[in-house]
Amino acid sequence: MIALSARLSAVLVCAGATAAFGQSYSVEGQVGYLQEWEMKASLTKTMTSTGVDYDGPVTLRHVGLCSANGVEEKSGVVQLKVSRRNSAIEGTLVIKDDSCRIVVSASKSYSGLLNCRDGQGVPISFSINPTGDTVVATEK
Repeated sequence: MIALSARLSAVLVCAGATAAFGQSYSVEGQVGYLQEWEMKASLTKTMTSTGVDYDGPVTLRHVGLCSANGVEEKSGVVQLKVSRRNSAIEGTLVIKDDSCRIVVSASKSYSGLLNCRDGQGVPISFSINPTGDTVVATEK
């Protein structure tokens, strides 16, 4: 009876949370009108009922010629949502003092625009490549 009760409890706990396979991905790309910012991120991919989510830390490093005071770096967080219905990709890039909306076209290499408080229509392009596997439990 105790074994049956334990199994029933395990089933009820699992029914409340769906297991999603979170995978590690590296992101490399460029941001800026002259591609003057190098973007690198380490994201986790999570499957959801509406599509795929990517999120994690990002670093922007200024690689343009006008770096008078040395290399400038900004760190933050990036979140991307890929719609299962039409493969549309939207997201956010949050760095100190600004939050940008990302809208990109769907393909192996993503390109599109950032709309930030400090600038609208800033070009962004990047690729997402798998680096390893982990399992993440998510409540849906």
